[in-house]
Amino acid sequence: MASLKIGPILLLLVLTSGVVSAAENPDLFINQNNCKAKMGLACSREVFTSIFYTGAVTKKCCGELMVFGKVCHDAFVKKTLEDPLYKDLSESTVAKKSIQTWNTCALVIDISPSSSASEIISPAENPDFIIKENNCKTKMELPCAREVFTSIFKTGAVTKKCCGELKVLGKLCHHAFVKKTLEDLIYKNLSESAIAKKSTKTWNTCASVIDISPSSSA
Repeated sequence: MASLKIGPILLLLVLTSGVVSAAENPDLFINQNNCKAKMGLACSREVFTSIFYTGAVTKKCCGELMVFGKVCHDAFVKKTLEDPLYKDLSESTVAKKSIQTWNTCALVIDISPSSSASEIISPAENPDFIIKENNCKTKMELPCAREVFTSIFKTGAVTKKCCGELKVLGKLCHHAFVKKTLEDLIYKNLSESAIAKKSTKTWNTCASVIDISPSSSA
């Protein structure tokens, strides 16, 4: 069997629920479905390992895999198996392991194993998807983003102007950004419950300042 070395390019070519037909073009599927933008590198590595080595996929990465979708999943395994490095691998064996990975994740995320869904997962499950789908990065300027961040992860108040920008950002994006920040290793020792309380406090304080409902997602 060929030595399985994971390079930067191969980390993008790792996912499947079944081998795409040789008559189909995986590159075309990847480009048409914007597959490369749908899964983070860390989860790509995790799913790759579960298929080509041994290992489990975390719930977080299962969420990313479901968002990634079955079309991209199939195309990437075909693309990976076309690499000469994998010429000695059994396609049927890889297909079985990839199907097992997909179906296991489908059960974890509680959708049908045969689904090709890219259904929205809560920010607690997949903040990257929420941020992308809701165009969150364009809704708040950097100075106000820094001000809100400081109020949650350090200490400080949020000005009325930045409370207005937080309202425009919306509660869904707000929660997703907080969750995304907590995934950074720099913040691994922080209490998620404590941060969640400060995040809610910041939102509710701003809601009262600019006269919106504390529960609003607007």
